[in-house]
Amino acid sequence: MLQQVNGRSPGFGARGGESLSEDLREFLVGEAPLHQLDDLTKVNPVTLETVLRCLQARYMADTFYTNAGCTLVALNPFKPVPELYTPELMREYHTAPQPQKLKPHIFTVGEQTYRNVKSLSEPINQSIIVSGESGAGKTWTSRCLMKFYAAVAASPTSWESHKVAERIEQRILNSNPVMEAFGNACTLRNNNSSRFGKFIQLQLNRAQQMTGAAVHTYLLEKTRVACQASSERNFHIFYQICKGASKDERLHWHLPEGAAFSWLPNPDRTLEEDCFEVTREAMLHLGIDTPTQNNIFKVLAGLLHLGNTLFADSEDEAQPCHLMDSAKCALRTSASLLQLPEDTLLETLQIRTIRAGRQKQVFRKPCSRAECDTRRDCLAKLVYSRLFDWLVSVINSSICADPDSWTTFIGLLDVYGFESFPDNSLEQLCINYANEKLQLEACGLVETIHISAAGFPIRLSHQNFVERYELLRRLHPHKSSGLCSPYRAKGRSEWTPHVEAAMLLPLLQDILHTLTATTCAEPPEAMAASVHCGKTKVFMTDSMLELLEHRRAQVLEQCARCIQRGWRRHQHRKQERRRQAAVLIQAAARSWLTRKHIQRLHRAATVIKQAWQRWRMRMAFLVAEELDGVEENYTALAPQPLSSSPLQPEQTRLQGAIIRLWPLGLVLANACVGVRGLQRKLVICACLQLPTGSLRSYTIQTAQDQAGVTSIRALPQGPIKFHCRKSPLRHADICPEPSPYSVTGFNQILLEKHRLIHVTSSSSTLTWP
Repeated sequence: MLQQVNGRSPGFGARGGESLSEDLREFLVGEAPLHQLDDLTKVNPVTLETVLRCLQARYMADTFYTNAGCTLVALNPFKPVPELYTPELMREYHTAPQPQKLKPHIFTVGEQTYRNVKSLSEPINQSIIVSGESGAGKTWTSRCLMKFYAAVAASPTSWESHKVAERIEQRILNSNPVMEAFGNACTLRNNNSSRFGKFIQLQLNRAQQMTGAAVHTYLLEKTRVACQASSERNFHIFYQICKGASKDERLHWHLPEGAAFSWLPNPDRTLEEDCFEVTREAMLHLGIDTPTQNNIFKVLAGLLHLGNTLFADSEDEAQPCHLMDSAKCALRTSASLLQLPEDTLLETLQIRTIRAGRQKQVFRKPCSRAECDTRRDCLAKLVYSRLFDWLVSVINSSICADPDSWTTFIGLLDVYGFESFPDNSLEQLCINYANEKLQLEACGLVETIHISAAGFPIRLSHQNFVERYELLRRLHPHKSSGLCSPYRAKGRSEWTPHVEAAMLLPLLQDILHTLTATTCAEPPEAMAASVHCGKTKVFMTDSMLELLEHRRAQVLEQCARCIQRGWRRHQHRKQERRRQAAVLIQAAARSWLTRKHIQRLHRAATVIKQAWQRWRMRMAFLVAEELDGVEENYTALAPQPLSSSPLQPEQTRLQGAIIRLWPLGLVLANACVGVRGLQRKLVICACLQLPTGSLRSYTIQTAQDQAGVTSIRALPQGPIKFHCRKSPLRHADICPEPSPYSVTGFNQILLEKHRLIHVTSSSSTLTWP
């Protein structure tokens, strides 16, 4: 608790009593503007009377929500106010840049909670505590919050997500009639009072869309099944099955009209909640079919008949108590509805079994009348509690999402009402204690207003403050090198609140010095005045909270950038290693493929060269055979040796040329038909190896119709093409063991063999002048 704020005590002594009375009188005289105060921190002076008078003025003006610092005060209007919870109003608060600047509303709390979960820096699970007296409207407020989250937590662009959110909302809303029928009852202050605590967990995925929900219940007032206070009723479901069942169902459940049950007080009182058809329809929507419903209602009817089971005192303590004559039929009907053996049920109620000794000997002790009644009540409470837990499990199985599909949640804690009676049950005692603890945790309404009015509306526990803002020392680590977190220095179990407050001051000063070093806007004294360290909490102003959150976001951004740099460097190195490995693999693969390709080319070239050489040798052999016959004829027709003639050397060379180049000359002579003039002479002289010094001294004549020497075997088949490029085959110009009269150096002549054609070569006559 904050003991002193800015040098002023929240309490009021006798010295300031007169001034307080004057301020109070001045405040209460001007009651006209009270309904315009939307925040109770603006009330001056802050007393319980002024706060209540301000709330009363706003209630009379139909204004039911008022801020009290970080707390929202809601008043039950006890009348329908449809324009207060319209979808348009939900969208207005959801799309507002600063919802806290709008009028106080439950949607403001819901939107602020949703934005905290949706925070990009660090999404945090949020919970809203709805507490108050019985009948204050806590359950209605929880419904409004669920509708708000179902509207804003659905993706506007995804129809499927919107349908899922609507389905979850509908199932949650369908669970309300069932849980209220089995868990609510009529009390002195509230006709529909929740007799159990409820925590609804709205589950959100990474995109902050609602994917499911879960309901957790606790502190069910199961004693109400067998014991009800004066002018109060049992749970609604018992009255619903008695008033809403059909004639056949009454006959099947043994609930005749006008039957009296001791556990069903005030049956003539009719409430709005006694609507059996709404409960049955909601159970169908939750997946509870008609046969299962029939079994549930049979159990409830069996409990009502069990309540009519009465015992009479036994004259002998060694003998069990006997049933009263009017209760025998009730016990038989209860055992039939509960599907239990009648003898076993009666023995369970009359006799207590005791196990004692090391041998676990079993002793059977008859119970007194009071003990029999107690055992009967305990059995009824146990059966009803198990039935209620089973219903909750069915509801959760219908609305709960897969654990892997959600990451954060928004919790709605509906604490059932604070009530104080002359005789309070154990459950009500626990309820009141829980409400008081929550009020103390929230510092109370008036204390909260005092703290907020003093300028410290934000409060955090020591543990939360240390865990959230200790990392701010990273901005200047040299400043805090000698300090360490108190939660790290010792175990938390060894720390008391006073020790925590003492050890927190150095950490708080260190954080303030760090902020002062990084911010030049405020001096250290003004910054230190914005934070106050109490016994269990740290109080701060809105500006200090914004500064701390801004610096915290900067530190988280620096850490994120450092992590990103390290991760990107790791990824870059990993990709570089992969690239180098891929290059090596590709180089080895390409080298292997190139070698294979070259080897195939070499093998193909070898085969082609061998075939070519065989063909050349065969052609040379055929030409040699034909030339042998020509040489013999020429030798026989030749004149006497020309040794005495002056032209003997030239004739000798000409004869040698003719002998050697006879096939070539024949081919060239026939191929050069289209060549005219000097080119023709150059070709013939080149082929015949004649001197080219005096080309004019030679004349070339073509005899087209003269019969010449023709060799069918030696002539090519088809047209002749000259290819001047060098052959790609190695050693293609080298003939193995060439003969002196073989033709070499003309393997570029490629023959196209289409068909066998008789080619008549034109003979050329070479004359000398």
